[in-house]
Amino acid sequence: MAEKKYPAGQYLSALFGYARDFNYNHLVFEVNRFKVSVSLQRRSNTYGNADLFYSSAEPKAFAPVLSAINQAIEIAELEGDRQATVKTPDLTREDQIFQFKLKEFGHGKYLLDLSI
Repeated sequence: MAEKKYPAGQYLSALFGYARDFNYNHLVFEVNRFKVSVSLQRRSNTYGNADLFYSSAEPKAFAPVLSAINQAIEIAELEGDRQATVKTPDLTREDQIFQFKLKEFGHGKYLLDLSI
């Protein structure tokens, strides 16, 4: 069965919009060969701490989203910056700025933490 692909602009717009509406400040992408999981984390003295599972998909279906994020990170690294910018066309604020940390665990498992 062919998996439906996630459109990067629409998915990132929904993700960043939801995170900002509910005061989440970390978007965590857990990636391995079989699955990509996205969760939101809030670390706040004002709003309290919270973890929320957002979505998961097969890596091939999620490739456009990861490609858009990776492209933004590569541009930031080339410019020597620790903040990247990604386009979210469905939001009023079309440019979303985030800091990033990438952890590699080996055997094709990665954790990408975007701090917004």
